[in-house]
Amino acid sequence: MVVAQKDPPLSVVRGEKKRILVVEDDGVALDLLEEILKRGGFSVSVAQSYDEALDRLASDGISLILTDLKMPGHTGMDLLKTVKDHYPDLPVIILTAFGDEHLWVEALSSGAAELIPKPFKKQEILEVVQRILFRSQH
Repeated sequence: MVVAQKDPPLSVVRGEKKRILVVEDDGVALDLLEEILKRGGFSVSVAQSYDEALDRLASDGISLILTDLKMPGHTGMDLLKTVKDHYPDLPVIILTAFGDEHLWVEALSSGAAELIPKPFKKQEILEVVQRILFRSQH
């Protein structure tokens, strides 16, 4: 009997599991996003602030950042701009409950890979993350 080999899941590339950094100040939303991504096969680091995100970024081998837009102190937009200055090829996805078109244009023109409106669907998170990671490999 011949068994067809399956392609590895998109969470694994070149034998390495992709690590997603989730930045969210709301603990409930942070836990939910972490669970969604782990169930999707990803390795996950979490941060609840801009400063904590920069610490994780420097030490955790991050493949993609998923960040909330509105947080106390520095915002997700601040994080996006810092990441693009220091890690220009690192994709950043922004989650926002705010539908301000100007904000969306600013985020995309500042280098955001994608914006996902809140409330989001679990499957939408996985699909967007997988698409962005797949696109960044090519």
